[in-house]
Amino acid sequence: MGSRSGVARRGAVTDGELTLSLAASGVMRLTAWPGPEDPRNPYPTALQLALDRLTWACWNERIEPPRGVADLVSEWCSEPLARWPLDLPDGAVGPGDRLLVDGEASETCRDWAVTNPDVISEVMESRFMSDVRDTCRGLGRRGQEVYVRLRRLMVDEPVLSAVELLKRRNQFPDVPAWSQWLGEAYVPVTANELDGASVGVCRRCRQLTRPASGGWRCATPRCRRLTRPAAVTVREAKGVVRLRADLVTYVSLPGRVEADLVKTLERAGATVYWWPDVDAYDLLVVWPDGRRWAVDVKDWRSPYPLARKLRPLPTYRRGHEYAWDEGFIVIPTDRVNQRRGYLTILRRHSEALRTHPELEAVSVKQLKERIPEGCRGA
Repeated sequence: MGSRSGVARRGAVTDGELTLSLAASGVMRLTAWPGPEDPRNPYPTALQLALDRLTWACWNERIEPPRGVADLVSEWCSEPLARWPLDLPDGAVGPGDRLLVDGEASETCRDWAVTNPDVISEVMESRFMSDVRDTCRGLGRRGQEVYVRLRRLMVDEPVLSAVELLKRRNQFPDVPAWSQWLGEAYVPVTANELDGASVGVCRRCRQLTRPASGGWRCATPRCRRLTRPAAVTVREAKGVVRLRADLVTYVSLPGRVEADLVKTLERAGATVYWWPDVDAYDLLVVWPDGRRWAVDVKDWRSPYPLARKLRPLPTYRRGHEYAWDEGFIVIPTDRVNQRRGYLTILRRHSEALRTHPELEAVSVKQLKERIPEGCRGA
């Protein structure tokens, strides 16, 4: 394998970016694969397209290409992406970025997959949340309340007992879709998540853990990186349901970063509104002195695909309930620390940040430093 890098023209997508996006999208499709899309092709179409493009790139560089889709997935996707012979802009991938880690789709894989709009329209989470948003927007103010309650439920309670699920499903009897959404979002636990008649729930991210020698192990990426394992609550497994995997990845885990940030801002004296205007942006933060922040939290490992996807925050006329004075794209501090030059790469490649000076990319730590002076000690 080899590597090539370049500088992308503004707005242009290089062949390497498209190849990488297809490969990542195909791997993500495999994680929830119902079977062949075409009986003649035993793998997701995106993987075959990625293989074709990568093969051409290898031939151009006189490198031995993958021997097939199976080789692409089992061998190449576990190798550092910097070794792939792709024309990627500077900073597009980090030195340790891979599509597969320990046989599972990595956070880098997730980031590159969602840069492909054709695939994102096919991802179950995208369809589910799009339906939720459309329905809630049709309910007026009631829809805002319903939407926030559902998102908070998926963030705060991704694991429920049968009794808890029943109670939650009866919360909005006047909204017929509510019970249906919960029935789609929560699924029974699987055998590899059980230890006899018990399950373990991580106290940090609140997701199900997996039985391990001598106890339980949380498999979510951020918890795996902890030097000291997160504490686990063991509960009876009978009737327990969990949030399905796609909603854990794209809704519940990113929502934990938002929830932790909200606690800090509220302790400092801010009033915080979740997902204003049915998810126009993540948080509206109103300070006692009248300042209003729009905050959009982006829990991405990879700054380059985030830069490509980033869009300006919607604006509102002065006096509107969702109007804001300062806008922030907020990156978890651990992401910034893990990737050298994260914010520099993000700012360099984001059209939204370049053309909207009222929008600023900062880490969580930097945002906390912007809390109004009189509120920091609150």
